[in-house]
Amino acid sequence: MGSGNSKPTEHVFYGSETPTDSTREKTLELHIQSRVESELQRLQQRESQILNDLEEKLTAEDKKHGSAEKNPGREKVQAELDALRQRLNGIPKVHELDKDVEKARDDVIKCLRSHDRTPLDCHREVDEFKAQTRRLERQFVVRTVGRDFPAGH
Repeated sequence: MGSGNSKPTEHVFYGSETPTDSTREKTLELHIQSRVESELQRLQQRESQILNDLEEKLTAEDKKHGSAEKNPGREKVQAELDALRQRLNGIPKVHELDKDVEKARDDVIKCLRSHDRTPLDCHREVDEFKAQTRRLERQFVVRTVGRDFPAGH
């Protein structure tokens, strides 16, 4: 019976504390929300101002250069196309694989397909493919640098 009296007292004690904490949390939450909202408004105003400034600058540039830039002539378009073609021709093209590398690659693929449950059985084919790619790398280095690189690398 003594414990029955203490439970309502504890309940009332905790009950009186909880609203104070929740009130503080609500007040803090409202304060944070108002600050976030004011910051968002400030950022939106700043963004609007920046957009307006950019639009004014673009309008001024358009007026400065006139309408000739908006409607380029046939010659100007052709010149731009020629410049683009020259840039495209300057880009290195993908070369076809060496026949030995192609064969080694195909051998690896065939082996892996036939030994799909035991891919480690294809170590000979993989080693051959690695050897062929090393050979191609060496050729590339010799072509690019003009000399071979050490065997350990």
